[in-house]
Amino acid sequence: MDGRTESTMHLLKDLYTIYGELLVKKDVEIKPIVVKKVRQRGARHKQAIVSLGHTDVFTDFKKVFNDRRYINMLQSPSVKKDVCSVAGSLKIEHDLLFELSAMKSNLPYTYNHVLIVAAFAIRLSQIYKPAGYNKHTVAHCGFTHDIGKTRVPVSILEKSTKLTKVEKTMIDTHPVMGYLMLNYYLKKDRTICSLASLDHHERKDGSGYPNGIKRIDKYTQLTSVVDVMDALMTRRPYRKKMFSLRAALDYLMKEALANKFDKDIVLTLISLARKDKPNIRSMKVSKEVREELPEELKHDKYA
Repeated sequence: MDGRTESTMHLLKDLYTIYGELLVKKDVEIKPIVVKKVRQRGARHKQAIVSLGHTDVFTDFKKVFNDRRYINMLQSPSVKKDVCSVAGSLKIEHDLLFELSAMKSNLPYTYNHVLIVAAFAIRLSQIYKPAGYNKHTVAHCGFTHDIGKTRVPVSILEKSTKLTKVEKTMIDTHPVMGYLMLNYYLKKDRTICSLASLDHHERKDGSGYPNGIKRIDKYTQLTSVVDVMDALMTRRPYRKKMFSLRAALDYLMKEALANKFDKDIVLTLISLARKDKPNIRSMKVSKEVREELPEELKHDKYA
């Protein structure tokens, strides 16, 4: 897909648009020709583009800055103003607003999660190599990276007991489903956003999924780091333990040193968490890990 090695991924269920139009049948191998056909069908579908700042999603987004877990990182009024300015001016596809609305109703955890990821991705892009990112592309990636989760049965996502092999595979297809959905909904100039959905569980050392690639787009790398941080710090039905911010950042640093994440992105998050916001080039970081990673998160299957 998009010049990479062809995926051997198959969907376990038919994939539909928000309007009930069949996009891809289950068991079809997801090859570039399949993605191309989805994109062509999307090009024939006309939809409005709206400003996020005039939507209920933006109203919910502004509440992220009151999240006590991240109060030291996002509490500054100037930070909120800068980040909200970017998010509020984002032009987003009307159909994706319907998708996010459905996510809010059916998967409130995932909905809050994408708002947090969007906020931090924007903030990171403003600090870490700010000239290298399109601010609206960063925001769009944050809001839509987990859109594929809306096609995974809630009973599986919220299951408190051990998943079956089929259920695990179903969850692991959410990046591919999101990629296909975004190829349908988005214009050609949003290719980076669809790739962020596909690759946000990939790792720089090739240990991620669904394709095990090592070359990961810089927008996806921003998204991935925050995606894992928030997952570690949130209580879920299958995981009662919640990491502290310090422990979550320790884990991310350990993974960065193992070449799974971009080290500078992680260091920027650590700097944000500190009161004096030190420069990452002069900052000292302990290698001591405060908490062990819960067993069920060791392969990012539930992040």
